[in-house]
Amino acid sequence: MTTIFQNDLTELLASQPADKPAVWESGKSLSYGHIYGRALQLSLSLKSTGYGEKDTTILAVAPSVDLLVIIYGCMMAGIPAAIIDPEMGRENYQQKLLQLKPSLAFVDYRLLLLREHPIIKAVYFWRNKKGPYFPFVDNCEIIATGKWLPIISSHIGFGKLVEKPINNAAIRYEKQPANHPVIIVYTSGTLASPKGVVHIVSSISTSIKLLIDLLKKGENTALATHLPHFALIGMSAGIPIHFWKYPMPADQQIEFLERHKISTLFGPPSDFLPLIELCNATGKRLPDCLRSLFFGSAPVRRAFLEKLLPVLPDGCQVTCLYGMTEHLLIAACDGREKAILDCEGDFLGTPFPQVELKIEADHEISLQSPQLFQRYLEQPDQQGFFPTGDLGYRTPDGQLVLTGRKKDMIIRRNFNLYPGLYEPTINRIPGVVDCAMVGRWSDAKQDEEVVLVLETSQPIAEPKIQQMLRSGPFSIDTEALPDEVVFMPLPRSGRQQKVDRKALQELVGTKVGEVRNLADLKPKQP
Repeated sequence: MTTIFQNDLTELLASQPADKPAVWESGKSLSYGHIYGRALQLSLSLKSTGYGEKDTTILAVAPSVDLLVIIYGCMMAGIPAAIIDPEMGRENYQQKLLQLKPSLAFVDYRLLLLREHPIIKAVYFWRNKKGPYFPFVDNCEIIATGKWLPIISSHIGFGKLVEKPINNAAIRYEKQPANHPVIIVYTSGTLASPKGVVHIVSSISTSIKLLIDLLKKGENTALATHLPHFALIGMSAGIPIHFWKYPMPADQQIEFLERHKISTLFGPPSDFLPLIELCNATGKRLPDCLRSLFFGSAPVRRAFLEKLLPVLPDGCQVTCLYGMTEHLLIAACDGREKAILDCEGDFLGTPFPQVELKIEADHEISLQSPQLFQRYLEQPDQQGFFPTGDLGYRTPDGQLVLTGRKKDMIIRRNFNLYPGLYEPTINRIPGVVDCAMVGRWSDAKQDEEVVLVLETSQPIAEPKIQQMLRSGPFSIDTEALPDEVVFMPLPRSGRQQKVDRKALQELVGTKVGEVRNLADLKPKQP
């Protein structure tokens, strides 16, 4: 008798009609019953070969139906699954693998082929500096996924594990404990101290249920995504999922939305900038089939919303989510309201149910709730209120406003400068695509200087920027005026394409003069 675990997410999957379309991939529709059956067989195969609750697996699989099957199958087998962003850098990736010590890995055939062929590997690294790579890992069994390729190293084919007949009489179902680890997600972190965020059954299921409640409030009939966690949300809510490639040219994205009648999109704001630019260039709006946009994983600036809203179809809902890896959903607000609201800082909206917030003496936001992660890998369990590292305040009616990141604070003279207070205003300047304020220590002044880095869609003279920051609708506090303005594309990292402030800090701190002389870092032409 084999024990298979059930939790809220697997039960939501099983509760859907077996013949209901769940996912479209490469033009083919796959049902809920198909995905559930393959996940169940995968869990049985893993258990029969001795894998279970004491093991950990790493997922190095492209967003796909197979990835969803693997996530659900690992849940049923009780095996925590780790997801590491492959674009965070190869050294960073390998350091996290050393900490994780996985006994099992699901790896795409293409990554396995890459590591076996030095010439292909060299060409790949030359052409794709940030591309994913899966190194050799000691004492780790490999299950190869995707299209078959001639691999020499020892591995198991994924197809063999999910195509065996299921003997239901030999299965005993058991409710998974609420504190059982389900998924491990790494924050960006550093090589020296990687942070593996361990989420358990209760934290993940609570977050998913809250998102399902949000989805039920809109006209959500088809969701497109290139990220696995958004696909998991749609699956749990019973909304058909369409995987699309990333990146994809804006005109192809719009054609995809229209052809599949996509109603719902999740993603960071950076994903939508090419679509906005195309709409402005053609004088058209985004397709009428779009009914709901959910933004998260990165700050949703008022300036971005002011650019987005004019190209949306009438009645399309915009929801801005605030959360973090350790606590997926903290607060949410209506994007249309945020775009016209004038407040000091980044308006985040209403905290989600059961989220308790405290504003500490230094203005740091602390919280606790059932969504909170269990612990960092190799660290003791999180106890009490969790310090987010974000700075903010509550309005008289309980709304949450963000003023910046604690670690991003710049101290100049006796003034504590929080970039998050001023960047939203600067982003509203015509021609500014995005901006970031960073500090740079000056030995001559024995104080921090403020460097304003601007990514623009058209040339703007530095004196003009300085003038607009001193007076008029885009003016900021005198103490926050930059000592220098640098025009260059902002470095970004990860699938969410967040601004990499650490990389920017290093660049601005050592190479400002060089950056200004590089032709490929000049402002983009309109």
